[in-house]
Amino acid sequence: MVEQRGGGPLQHSGATSVSHGSTTADGEPGAHPMRAVRRKGASVVIIHNTGGEACVEQAAEEEILLTLAAVSDALEGMGRAVRIMTLEPPLSETARLLEGIPGDAVVFNLFEGFPGDPPSEVQVGLLLESLRLRATGCPPLSMHLGLNKDLCKEVLSSRGLPPSPGVALRSKADLGRPLHFPFPVFMKPVADDASHGIGPENLVREAGAYSLKAGDLLDRFPSGILVEPFLSGREFNCGVIESMEDGPLAFPPSLVDYSALPEEHPPVLTFAAKWQPGTPVFDLTPTICPAPVEASTVERVRTLSREAFHALRCRGYARIDLREDGKGNLHILEVNPNPDISPTAGLAKQARALGWDYADLVCTVLDAAERGPRWIP
Repeated sequence: MVEQRGGGPLQHSGATSVSHGSTTADGEPGAHPMRAVRRKGASVVIIHNTGGEACVEQAAEEEILLTLAAVSDALEGMGRAVRIMTLEPPLSETARLLEGIPGDAVVFNLFEGFPGDPPSEVQVGLLLESLRLRATGCPPLSMHLGLNKDLCKEVLSSRGLPPSPGVALRSKADLGRPLHFPFPVFMKPVADDASHGIGPENLVREAGAYSLKAGDLLDRFPSGILVEPFLSGREFNCGVIESMEDGPLAFPPSLVDYSALPEEHPPVLTFAAKWQPGTPVFDLTPTICPAPVEASTVERVRTLSREAFHALRCRGYARIDLREDGKGNLHILEVNPNPDISPTAGLAKQARALGWDYADLVCTVLDAAERGPRWIP
């Protein structure tokens, strides 16, 4: 899963070791969080997709090419032999390429799906799993649950966690279904990522506009859409990374700052706000990390993020998006397995808030794949 918004790039480092630190009793990183030791080891195969044909809403996929260079540089700085493998359709050709990866290599999974085919990210995960290859990040089950937002809500609810309410519409025949929550509502594709299909007009305030916009989105996204009550409170995101020494660590969360948006633009992260630098909406929706909020809220965001990571059986790293309702209650919007790990992304920005450099982040992700348990088919 990808997301771009963040701060400036972290500094790369070619050091061979880093000092270890400590965690608090509840598993939160302390003043000097544990980082993986950078050591030489097996070769690494970085798999990635291409951006496909030029298209505004394929900017998210094209960002992966920038990430590819940064991760490769970081791995080579650790003394690792790196091979880059580009995956393109059909899936049968991808399977043939993956079958040629040596069993002792580690796969650094930067594959975000073939353009216009989000489920292919899960399918490639299943191929890696069936081949018993060690791979970074989340296994295919977590990818599937993160991609299908209605299923994600069901899993979170079953674990006693607070997802935002929502109703999935699979076709225009579902437009008559009761929503069980009042307007305004916000709509988005139920099984897509990278904020595809999300614009300010997705926030609707009355039934007539709802039917028109929902019908338009169903035409564009035949897998369905998700309708949620609009939560008017603050929005946060929090990265969680798997440390072999400490278990899942919740990074310092980021606050999405909507304060500079014009009054007519709803406080939501649209596709343009994430992926179109230089546009007004991009420049007016920065993230602030660490989030300048009360300590109790930071602790609650981190706790919910770790618990969501466990609930979806995530591995490696993930990002959890949360938002408060009008009463200040936090709800989990989405769980994003394998989010953008580029040096300018939010995950790297949060790592920097802990004193990590970019190589620390990449090394910790790789270490979890090398030393952690293999994905279980």
